[in-house]
Amino acid sequence: MKKTVIFAGLLLVLCGLLSGCLSGLMILPDQGSVGNSKTFEKDGITLTLTDKFKEQPSELGFYAYYVADFCGVVVSKEAFSLEAGLAEMSLEQYIKNVIQNNGHKNISPQKKDGLWFYEKTSNGNFVRSYSYKGSDAFYIVQFICRISDSESLGDMFHLWAQAAVIQ
Repeated sequence: MKKTVIFAGLLLVLCGLLSGCLSGLMILPDQGSVGNSKTFEKDGITLTLTDKFKEQPSELGFYAYYVADFCGVVVSKEAFSLEAGLAEMSLEQYIKNVIQNNGHKNISPQKKDGLWFYEKTSNGNFVRSYSYKGSDAFYIVQFICRISDSESLGDMFHLWAQAAVIQ
């Protein structure tokens, strides 16, 4: 789980970058659509977001990185080969380890509709992190938006997380 400690640092940098990118925007759900469905594929994971998202190269080492005016989505992949015993770990234990290894205090994993996730705030941003177990890796899909938009986007994040296909 050494990689998850590095991941925490990268997430903080990303939150800072998104905070700057998202500042000054006044997008609310009743002011327009979040777009039409669009599928993004990366080896091992398929996400259905909207056509408002654009895939961006990740300068921070994320497996995939998608940005819209109202939020960002980052994907991390932790191959089972990185650590002995990782392949045998349950999804619940994995997400608990991610939370612990990233030093998150007072955060517990939640389960809804069969999906494991946790929520936190950082640098004025709301982050909801979903974990998935694939055939050769664990995936973490994080949805990031301004705290002020989290209530209106939370259900959408969950729908997008439910539509994820992991191989």
